[in-house]
Amino acid sequence: VSDLCRRFSGSLAAEHGVGLARTEFLEAHLGADLFEASRRLKGLFDPRGVMNPGKIVGDGRYRVDRDLRLGEGSELGLPFGEVFAWTGRDDGFVANLEQCNGCGGCRKDVPTMCPTFTATGDEALSTRGRANIIRAALEGRFSGASPVATAELAEVLDTCLACKACVTECPSNVDMTLLKAELRHARHSENGIPLTDRVIAAADLLGRFGTALPSVANALLGWRGLRRIAERALGLDAGAPIPQFSHERFDRWFRRREAAVSPRRGRVILWDDTWVRYHEPGVGRAAVAVLEAAGFEVVLASGRVCCGRPAASRGLLDKVRRLGLHNLRLLAATREPIVFLEPSCWSMFRDEYRQLGIPDAHEVAERCVLFEDFVLEILSDDPEALPFEGRAGEVAVHGHCHAKALADARRVMELIDRVPGASARWLETGCCGMAGAFGMLKAHRELSRQVASPLVEAIDALPPDTTLVASGTSCRHQIADLTDARPVHLAEFLASCLRDPV
Repeated sequence: VSDLCRRFSGSLAAEHGVGLARTEFLEAHLGADLFEASRRLKGLFDPRGVMNPGKIVGDGRYRVDRDLRLGEGSELGLPFGEVFAWTGRDDGFVANLEQCNGCGGCRKDVPTMCPTFTATGDEALSTRGRANIIRAALEGRFSGASPVATAELAEVLDTCLACKACVTECPSNVDMTLLKAELRHARHSENGIPLTDRVIAAADLLGRFGTALPSVANALLGWRGLRRIAERALGLDAGAPIPQFSHERFDRWFRRREAAVSPRRGRVILWDDTWVRYHEPGVGRAAVAVLEAAGFEVVLASGRVCCGRPAASRGLLDKVRRLGLHNLRLLAATREPIVFLEPSCWSMFRDEYRQLGIPDAHEVAERCVLFEDFVLEILSDDPEALPFEGRAGEVAVHGHCHAKALADARRVMELIDRVPGASARWLETGCCGMAGAFGMLKAHRELSRQVASPLVEAIDALPPDTTLVASGTSCRHQIADLTDARPVHLAEFLASCLRDPV
């Protein structure tokens, strides 16, 4: 290639420079006189040769066939079978992992990628660091009976927030969320599923039990003795905020409510996620009020089960597949738009279900839409669709990581600005650090707070009468725990601005 470049008066390097790989060819391209002048110039500014020695002005130490990541004839293999299809992710685990070229884009100190590196400055907690440690584990460089069960690998996987920022912000689109899930699944297949992971993955079941006797359940959650037992047995921080169980499940309220009369825009399916159904039914009630005020008949996905996000975060991919099969079978028989209030549930349908190759996943995913995007489309077509009253004031928005990664999260600003009297402000901050159960685990509590620190500072600097909107359940809990703010879901904000507010 170098000879051809010289023959046709081409350039040895362009955007990415000469680097180590092309250094040995540079003298032939520059010619002896110009190369020697470059050497002398380098010597004037670096007489002791401490700045990139041997690079560009070569001394023979770097050659294109030396210092290779993989030796001649070697190939990085997997000690497990892949679960995901890796569609749009280089069609394979190893291929996506190898996309990390070491550029260091994940080491930047602005949101969103990579939140754990931004918080700690630890290379191992960047996307690049994790990719290198995964590669080293698969090459057998760490001690341990199995490459997927080494302590080094467990540490960097356990501290990944699965925020999905690297899916879009990494120049090579390395998907650490999927890599992490595959590796955890492989570890579980070898060593069994830990009790902590089983409990976290059963969030929907716990919600069902907790709302059966909410007063008793909430009292138990507040009992310090039980919290200390849970800390020892499950690793759940005894001081971390625990979501309270609602005294009335959202789906039961929905069945007994008086529906809007004569919907004029058709029917929509509202996905009542675990947190709306069992913990924050007010968010669901607000969403119903807004959608009905816009002229829609609202129905729930009857018989739905948890989307599987908690299970996916812990690597229980067999359970995710079972849940996905059930949900997609239900929704494939419908044709209406499916509106999501929780971005991390929406992303399961848009991403993980499709990567698992579950039947009907692609068709159903095309009908899945975030609440804010759905309402904005309505108002774009008909600006008078919702009867708002002008009393909103300043509104600050914290964007959810999954919405940023898989959609245009800032569109919510346009929606808020359509409310008379409202002035939207986007918080230029990254992940909240809670990430589901991540911030509730004692081992991660301090890191969770470190990740949240820029967000906390931005919120503390807001005027006291600012309305704070955060559509992620974890985001709202983390903000409420670490600041004096009381964030609301976008649906709650919009419902409060209706002519007949909810």
